[in-house]
Amino acid sequence: MKFSKFFISALVLIASSVANASIITYQGSNVQNNGITMTLAEARSAWEAALFSFTVDTIDGAVGDGNSGITTTAGNTYSNVGNGSSISIGSNSVLGSSPSIYGNRSSASLISFDVDFASPVNAVGFDVYDNDGGGMQLVLTNADTGVETTFDFNSSSGSSHSEFFGIVFDPTVFVSSLRVGGTDPGGITTWDNFSFGVGQQAVDICVQDPTLPQCSSIQVSEPASIGMLSLLFASLIAGRRVKK
Repeated sequence: MKFSKFFISALVLIASSVANASIITYQGSNVQNNGITMTLAEARSAWEAALFSFTVDTIDGAVGDGNSGITTTAGNTYSNVGNGSSISIGSNSVLGSSPSIYGNRSSASLISFDVDFASPVNAVGFDVYDNDGGGMQLVLTNADTGVETTFDFNSSSGSSHSEFFGIVFDPTVFVSSLRVGGTDPGGITTWDNFSFGVGQQAVDICVQDPTLPQCSSIQVSEPASIGMLSLLFASLIAGRRVKK
């Protein structure tokens, strides 16, 4: 499922928002404790509100296994990392629908698997069930430089909780893959609704300079930016005429 939204902003406002851009993280749970203050739905909604467009991979059409790679109709590939844990196509619909990604820690220290995106993305998020108060580690790989950035979250304390974890990157950073690590003490965890997209600030900066390397992934053209500003100024002029 793909969603998008369109905003018209004065160039000075666009420049201001990009100047203040930074990495933003989101976390919510159906049980608020351990420093978590938002529900799963609130955290996901806040993450989505910061985006220009996004796709939700509900794991529909999943085929394959963790060793060869699980592929879905959304174009993502999910695979084992070889640390002793494993993932497979699960039937648990607790996060909204089945199939899902079923993780088994076995003898490993955490359930770890890779998510490879069909094209570079600027924001990622997902729902997880029953991490049993463990941690959640996300390692994202820069699509241009190969540099890895690691984020560590704490899950809500207790078992059988549903949570959301999300990140929106700096507008100039796009990632090609995500390594997920869940330190569920119980050893069994379910993931679903992997979401990926482009932050609004990444689009804003490409409106200013469509020649930037990352802008080819967003397909924001200079004529489009001129059209946006022309429409804005036309509306301002029309407003002044009405007042007269």
